[in-house]
Amino acid sequence: MIEPAERVHATVIGASQFTVQVSGKTIYLSHNDVLPVYNIPVVDLGLELSNEIDEDAIVGAFSRNADILDLAPDAKIALAFTFSTEPDYPRLATIARSIMRFAAPAGRRDELLVLMIDGDIGRSLGRILHEEFGLKSKLLSIDGVKLQQLDFVDIGELIDPPGVVPVVIKSLLFK
Repeated sequence: MIEPAERVHATVIGASQFTVQVSGKTIYLSHNDVLPVYNIPVVDLGLELSNEIDEDAIVGAFSRNADILDLAPDAKIALAFTFSTEPDYPRLATIARSIMRFAAPAGRRDELLVLMIDGDIGRSLGRILHEEFGLKSKLLSIDGVKLQQLDFVDIGELIDPPGVVPVVIKSLLFK
């Protein structure tokens, strides 16, 4: 038996690593029976959202990245993106319209939609989608979490202090 130089070996589906984060502060949960959820594939936007937010560019990026992973827009997915600009209503509404166009063009979906945002707009964006735009779906919007393409997330039940959920991020690694 020979000891390999590399400690992690990939199989045809890849090796994985995971991290655990706790997210709270400003999550939005449309239905209390949504949690826990496991193995939600992440579709990362891959665009920097700056002062000028382009609705068509967001829809196109989510579509391209979902196609790469062979995921349908109406599947149980987590849409991930970074938001580091001013959280004013016109910007949030543009992002919400983009998400609706990509994930629920008819205004409803059968599967859970998870938003994972690196920024502090989770509750605001969830409310706009669900309460103002009338998204008829189970929706979970969590902020303060940074994800990337090829990640999968597990989200546990609400814990004390109220409004906090554990998030396990599983990342696939390929060599």
